[in-house]
Amino acid sequence: MNGYGRILIVDDDPGFLETYDDVLSSEGYTVETAKSHAEALRRLDEPGWSVILVDQKLQGPGGPDTGLDLIAESRRGAPGAKVLLSTAYASKEAVERAFREGAYDYLEKTPVFEALLRVKVRNAMEAVRERWLGSLDADETEQAIQETWASAQAERDRSRRGLLLERLIALLLKSIPGFERLDSRLRNEVEELDILMQNSSADPFWQKESPYILVECKNWSKHVGTKELRDLWGKMEGRYRRCRLALLVAPGGLASTVRTLQLRKAEKDMLVVLIGPGDLDELVRRRDRSDALKDMHRRAVVAAFERKDDEDPSAGG
Repeated sequence: MNGYGRILIVDDDPGFLETYDDVLSSEGYTVETAKSHAEALRRLDEPGWSVILVDQKLQGPGGPDTGLDLIAESRRGAPGAKVLLSTAYASKEAVERAFREGAYDYLEKTPVFEALLRVKVRNAMEAVRERWLGSLDADETEQAIQETWASAQAERDRSRRGLLLERLIALLLKSIPGFERLDSRLRNEVEELDILMQNSSADPFWQKESPYILVECKNWSKHVGTKELRDLWGKMEGRYRRCRLALLVAPGGLASTVRTLQLRKAEKDMLVVLIGPGDLDELVRRRDRSDALKDMHRRAVVAAFERKDDEDPSAGG
């Protein structure tokens, strides 16, 4: 699955090829192109495609629907990929045929094309990621964790690095029993969630926590500040009191003001476990990641109690 996030665009319109690249590269995906049916067939021989976007007409507006032919050919050449039909000529017959041929979804070239492109590719990637995670055994998961961590540290593109970090966190959570069910990159008109995980753990320690756990992955290039912590609290408050635990992952480090604010608000019925670069290293290194995460959880709780005792003159002796 080294090609996770790799997209093949099949389109002969230079303007739309530029739009695809601008929109999808900013999401962290690797975008590659083919401008004809024949070129697309050659590219399908390459492994590692996650999503294939096929234009309905590949020989100009008056050309034949050769893109529809590519749907089934893409399914055969890249069976693990999701195929999306892109069209400015969305007839009932074309859409029905696209789904018969195995298309995952389709999008129309309308004024809201860019917004639809982000959402529909994200949904397709989520389906590919979920299937891939479910296919991994324990040893394959460990190998993927190490490879993804190494790739994330070596990557220089900010968007791509963020995508790799989210992938790493999903893998780490998968290695903890009961933490496998998660959705990533969820967005609506008011907020965006990196990962929302359903807590199905049979471990008594985690059973007493909330049914859902939020995970936010933040900056590599600078320290995370108090704004990110306040934003995360806001997202937790909007979950009908079913999300009282969150993980704030900050491989670029945490400003000292973040821990101060976290302790000052310890009376809130919400706990944010701060995961800095050293903590992330520990989660990658340790095989029992449930115990590693419990240690980080306990440190956050103990720090809150210690601060409360320091501020209460009647506490202690």
